[in-house]
Amino acid sequence: MLGLGIALLSQRAAVPEASIVAVLAGADGKPALIASARRTDAFLLVKAVATAPVESGKALELWMLPTGAAPRSLGLIRATGIARVPLPAPTDSSLANIPALAVSLEPATGSPTGLPTGPVLYSGPIERMY
Repeated sequence: MLGLGIALLSQRAAVPEASIVAVLAGADGKPALIASARRTDAFLLVKAVATAPVESGKALELWMLPTGAAPRSLGLIRATGIARVPLPAPTDSSLANIPALAVSLEPATGSPTGLPTGPVLYSGPIERMY
């Protein structure tokens, strides 16, 4: 009996690694994309779950929405709907003051102005699980 107690005490509960997730939805409220990362990653993984088809010559561009500042592009999401989007530093610091993400429809090469020029199709808050 004592051996079982020691064995149980020595096992640690699996604790998920701290992470962030954002579920980006359209105007209808239905989830379209999921962005996620571990706290220490210097990239976001983005996966489309139900996006509308993107017309030829256009692309989806991912934006971070800083509080009180202009949106900043994180890059394009490939037509496959799956992207690994690099961040300038680990997620914890890159997205520290970023409450939400958004996706706009842009020319195939991305926004020519550095700001969204097309309609914002999807957006959602960043949830921090730490």
